[in-house]
Amino acid sequence: MKTIKLKGFKIALFTVIGFILAIIIYGLLQLIEPVAIAPISQSTQPVTFNGDKLLIASDADMVATAYADAKLDRVTGVEDTLTVLDLPLDSNNPRISSIGVSNSVMSWPQIIATSPDGKRAYIVEVRSRPEDGIQELETIDDMPEGKYLTVVDLANPAQPKIIESVAVGRNPEHISISPDGLPSNGGKLLAVNLQDKGQELLIVRLQPDGTLGKRFYFPLSINGTRMDNQTVIWHPSGKYLAMTQDQNSRIGFYNVITASNGDIQVEPYGQPLEVGNHLSHPRFSSDGRFLLVTDLKWSTKSLPILNYLTNPLGEAIAIKFEPDSTQPPQIVSRVKVGLSPEGFAISPDNSLIATVNMRRTYLPNYVPAWRGKPYSSLSLVKFDSQSGQLSTVDEYGFEGLLPEQVTFDSSGKSLAVVIFNYREPSPKTGKVEFWNVISGDTTRLERTGYKIDVVRGAHDITLVP
Repeated sequence: MKTIKLKGFKIALFTVIGFILAIIIYGLLQLIEPVAIAPISQSTQPVTFNGDKLLIASDADMVATAYADAKLDRVTGVEDTLTVLDLPLDSNNPRISSIGVSNSVMSWPQIIATSPDGKRAYIVEVRSRPEDGIQELETIDDMPEGKYLTVVDLANPAQPKIIESVAVGRNPEHISISPDGLPSNGGKLLAVNLQDKGQELLIVRLQPDGTLGKRFYFPLSINGTRMDNQTVIWHPSGKYLAMTQDQNSRIGFYNVITASNGDIQVEPYGQPLEVGNHLSHPRFSSDGRFLLVTDLKWSTKSLPILNYLTNPLGEAIAIKFEPDSTQPPQIVSRVKVGLSPEGFAISPDNSLIATVNMRRTYLPNYVPAWRGKPYSSLSLVKFDSQSGQLSTVDEYGFEGLLPEQVTFDSSGKSLAVVIFNYREPSPKTGKVEFWNVISGDTTRLERTGYKIDVVRGAHDITLVP
């Protein structure tokens, strides 16, 4: 009997020791960073970035790590801002202006839409400003609700002006503008996601002067879809919408119809497509034949904290969408990219995709060294716009926390990425960092090292080409 008890004790002891060693080994593995920080180019050539204007939204109400611990670390006098960078870029003397516009990082990117003529910007608030003196919440979801859609006049980029700020619904969290002047919809329309039950989608007809006109609200509870229709994007034809749904796991497609009296109708186009695990915002290729989306893989574990500590590499996904054919939407390609690829951009010629990977930079300072915590990265992906096939080129590390969006310039030869803030006490600034796209036998990204200061909390960036 004693022998049996002794064997049982040894088995239990070795099991405990083995478990502890496994945890230690796993923790040590997290100290290994498989992605290197990209070197800065030694070129003396001036940094270029082409287009008309570059718009950057900054949420000053929280720091990057507030997602983890709800400690906002607000700084008196630093408020939400829309920054306007006049292009082409003069790297020696950048032409920068700004205006206070309420906005929030608490959604996927694309809270900014711009009119085709570049003279108007539309910004959804998502969440609103906490009262003065509030520095910490129980959870970050306790951030005050938002309700406003703000229209900004950009006709003079040196002096942007607010035209109107209108309450449109609860937590407007994503916005997309239809192609200009299509007979099928009678002109420009804004599509906005809301969190109002029974009014999850808002479509706004724009007036000739760019101000907000008639509004149409739609319930989206079709086929078991929950309220969390978190992102919406117009098809280049102006006839369809695509929307991430059902805890960010699938894409729903909708046909937008204008009635003879000018009213808008929205009807499901086929069945929603099961796509991934935790999708971010989608974008269509310029010809509309493919819908592209990233998957952050944030819902792989049953214990939520593990999703943000041990999430696997994300993916870029291409979905074929040809409504004029008889084929339903279908996934044609998916490739691995970096950790937590929230934002991405498509080059003007549709040959390249750049994903910006926040990795695990959202982890707070008190978490010990952990893979993905120290810095972020960009992934470069080739895209065959005829077949939809994707192929990953490389991944490039860079300093900074919670970068959520990236954009190519109008030439496709440069990239700009927003950095929320750096890991420092009470940060006041964020950054826009510029990269070169080097073409040749092996297309690659080159880090210029050139950065522009903006208000802290930079989280969305939009090119006006």
